[in-house]
Amino acid sequence: MLGTDLLEVLRMRGFVVQAPSSQELDITNPESVAGIAVERWGTVDWLINCAAYTAVDKAETEPEQAAALNTLGPAFLAQACALKGIRFLHVSTDFVFDGAGVGPYREEAPTLPLGVYGRTKRDGEEGVLAHAPQSVIVRTAWLYGAHGQCFPKTMIRAWLAGRALRVVGDQIGNPTHTFELARVLAEIVETRLDGGIYHAAGPSAMSWHRLALDALEVFHEVTGVAPHPIAIESIVTADWPTPAQRPANSTLDFSKLAGHGITPMEPVREGLRNFVVRWIETDEAIRSLAEVR
Repeated sequence: MLGTDLLEVLRMRGFVVQAPSSQELDITNPESVAGIAVERWGTVDWLINCAAYTAVDKAETEPEQAAALNTLGPAFLAQACALKGIRFLHVSTDFVFDGAGVGPYREEAPTLPLGVYGRTKRDGEEGVLAHAPQSVIVRTAWLYGAHGQCFPKTMIRAWLAGRALRVVGDQIGNPTHTFELARVLAEIVETRLDGGIYHAAGPSAMSWHRLALDALEVFHEVTGVAPHPIAIESIVTADWPTPAQRPANSTLDFSKLAGHGITPMEPVREGLRNFVVRWIETDEAIRSLAEVR
């Protein structure tokens, strides 16, 4: 989801980019990662890692697989970058926090992940900085985009199918459009930002319930498709038990990046509108629905 948008944004801005697949570059395999050091992909100025194990609930029963992708892999990449003098940009997550804070988390806030996914990502951050201190780590949250699976797509498809919708209303975060995050990452590269941890997420703090409502309303506005009224029941976390515990408030503060001249992201309704337009352009099934007014 992020990698596809990032590839497009970087090339639009004039960068020469290579995007090896997981078969071509297995970040969990040191021998495969060594290809970076021997310039298998040529001379590289920056390496941006969008690979991750993101199945939050599944990670509770697959801790080794999650650690391989989220902890060991980034450390291997950081070592290769340090060896060749390549700047490393690693994408991390809001799940490194426990969600007990009352306001947006700043970069220096103590990390206290609640589950396997968050712990492996936190350990990955530490490994990256240990091996390549000049690396840039960007924590983000609640990603949605035209490519791959995401929460707004799930909600829209369920609404179109006529399903009754019940969505958690007591977890708060920053919905982040991957195309906008890609733009932020490109600006970080262009400004050659100093190493360290930065937060990059959408500007609006909201619940999953509010995001679901906004996604359906924007989809209706863009496409005109309205199979039935929009109605979503708001429930509490306890009504929707999951294997992994999730932070109640994982909102992130963008001000550090803004202070370095990085443009904040678009408002959530604008992001959702751009997401829907891009989704329609890339998904024939949704495009067919949108054309039926």
